[in-house]
Amino acid sequence: MDADYAFESRWSVAAPPERCWPMLERALRPGRSWWPGVSVPDPPERIEPGALLTFRVRSRLGYVLRMRLRITDVQSGIRIAAASTGDLEGHGSIELQPEGPSDTLITIRWQVATRRPWMNRTARVLRPVFEAAHARVMRDGERGLVAALASEVRNAGNRGESAEPGPVAG
Repeated sequence: MDADYAFESRWSVAAPPERCWPMLERALRPGRSWWPGVSVPDPPERIEPGALLTFRVRSRLGYVLRMRLRITDVQSGIRIAAASTGDLEGHGSIELQPEGPSDTLITIRWQVATRRPWMNRTARVLRPVFEAAHARVMRDGERGLVAALASEVRNAGNRGESAEPGPVAG
């Protein structure tokens, strides 16, 4: 028998939605993600309804969950929703709401059922462990996003080193 879960995480981020949204999109692209433990090995060309991607989540407990996501709704800057098959079957969404002039509330919801036989056999006993592992992945994501946004601000306007040496002060 599959085990059903309903998760809701809320992140309060000190950046406006127009800065948060591109970072959320970046998490669905190839390369190093700001979200530890989360990877997207085959990202879609476009983040739009109907697009498919594989979503991998590595728990700090050592197990990996693999889902195939089909994006079902995109309201740019506001909401993205997806249906999931694979190790977790169900649906979820990420919604951004402004909180005052420069903050964002990001709400992430998942309603899923586990499909891995070992998880279903052990759910009666390990449900609190699975829920804690989910909460940890979400906390790591919130911290990663906040750090990525802060890094973006620190590096704004930094042109890096010039290839040509400039005049020497003296």
